[in-house]
Amino acid sequence: MFELDLEYQKRELRRIYEGAPFLRKIRFGLLEKALEEGKILFIEGAGQPAFRVKRDFKGLSAGTVLAKDFFLPGFPHIPRIFCLKTGLVRYMSGPFYAEEKIEGYNVRLVNFFGSILAFTRRGYICPFATDRWPDFLPALPTFFAEYPDYALCCEVAGPENPFVTEYPPYIKEDVAFFVFDVIDLKRQRFLPPEEKYALLRRFGFRTPEISGPFWASEVEALKELILRYDQEGREGLVFKPVGKGRVIKYVTSASNLGDLRVAFPFIGELEASYIVHRLVRLALGRWELGQPFDESFYKDLGQALFGEMNIILDRVKAKKPVEEIFRIRLRREESLEALLAHFRAARVRIEIHKVEKKGRYWCVEFAKIYPRATSFWANKIEGLAQID
Repeated sequence: MFELDLEYQKRELRRIYEGAPFLRKIRFGLLEKALEEGKILFIEGAGQPAFRVKRDFKGLSAGTVLAKDFFLPGFPHIPRIFCLKTGLVRYMSGPFYAEEKIEGYNVRLVNFFGSILAFTRRGYICPFATDRWPDFLPALPTFFAEYPDYALCCEVAGPENPFVTEYPPYIKEDVAFFVFDVIDLKRQRFLPPEEKYALLRRFGFRTPEISGPFWASEVEALKELILRYDQEGREGLVFKPVGKGRVIKYVTSASNLGDLRVAFPFIGELEASYIVHRLVRLALGRWELGQPFDESFYKDLGQALFGEMNIILDRVKAKKPVEEIFRIRLRREESLEALLAHFRAARVRIEIHKVEKKGRYWCVEFAKIYPRATSFWANKIEGLAQID
């Protein structure tokens, strides 16, 4: 059965390849081999034969989605600067805008053969965002009727999303969709900032807070903006040049502390560098911005790292797994089944605690289980030695 499925996938991949000039720089044999090796994967439930690129391959970035006459590029990774004064001068030679960087997860909304689908950064169909976009982007069908070859890049953020537990402090319940970029799929380019802003205003799409334009010499104004974001508990800024240039990002002290708070109990699931990088950002950011290294900060840092550890270690000692609790609401019951299938495909272990209908939504509570973090702490509690 698997061999039959693979042969079908190869035939569909070839059909896509033959109608896609942008793939001709890659020999089909290499694409076929990548499919056999799991570097390119068939997407279930798309309604049309489609594939996603699992990891960067021959010029195709991870998260790229391929279908007949359809090419959605993977969303690029944005480099981070650690010091504003030196980083901005290095990368920004002309005017640029500062867009709020929002704590959530990234999806690309597209018109996929008549259906509006949300694709995650890794190229999965996101059942949650696909289910919920009508609540937040009601003009989306009109937008795609006029611009069928555009893709909207959105941050889905709020306390009731199924993937991340950090969110902007001004979203008190549910989630929100923030459109931060527009991709012209035919020309394979991001719309420049001012063209994008005008289009998003016209359709009434919510965006991150936008400031500017600035020049690299206006670093003091940007420091004030970052300090305000830090005080308000926001994540940071993304700097986008008006003309040619590199998009770069910068995050607040509050964001780094939030990452440490969420990540440290689950350290067995992460590389240790994840923790180290955020400590480095904290040190450099507070130093450059003149934020104090005082008892209040040390208390906040200690709380971020160790505030939940008694609870975590007590759970592990009691033979219970390390877990996170999520609560979401969905418009359609079948979207829950699709979400559970997505977690299975992504090899994420889920335990459903509660499902109930409230008004027009299905409200779901579930736990995300972290087996490697559980083993990490359990091995140490049980006395296993480790060579440092």
